[in-house]
Amino acid sequence: MASSDGLVFGIGIGLFILIILWSLVVFIGIITLRWSNGGVVTVSMVSLATVVTLILVFIPRGDTQSDDNEPTDKLFIPRILMLTFMSLSVIIGTVFWFIFKCVQPVYAKQSASLYDGAVYRTGNKQL
Repeated sequence: MASSDGLVFGIGIGLFILIILWSLVVFIGIITLRWSNGGVVTVSMVSLATVVTLILVFIPRGDTQSDDNEPTDKLFIPRILMLTFMSLSVIIGTVFWFIFKCVQPVYAKQSASLYDGAVYRTGNKQL
């Protein structure tokens, strides 16, 4: 998982921390919105995650100087955009599947009784 370069799954430690942090914030935010004070908890979690994100972005840990002889990946940004789009599609699809397939309401059926309109008027006691 972690290599000696400080990379986790091929990405830096800071980006890995941000991915985990924002995933937890979204997960906890979805769970706590049903609580009576869930809005306050969600806003405070987002604020805390924003502060941590700003700290990790504006205070870099390592040297930003790079060698010109070092090969660069020119398809990095399109690959990340495609991965982001696909991940969002999977998340949205899973949420819609859960809403429309797993959480369908079950309505009560009206039971027949002796005082139902037609039976009561005709005096017929058959159901």
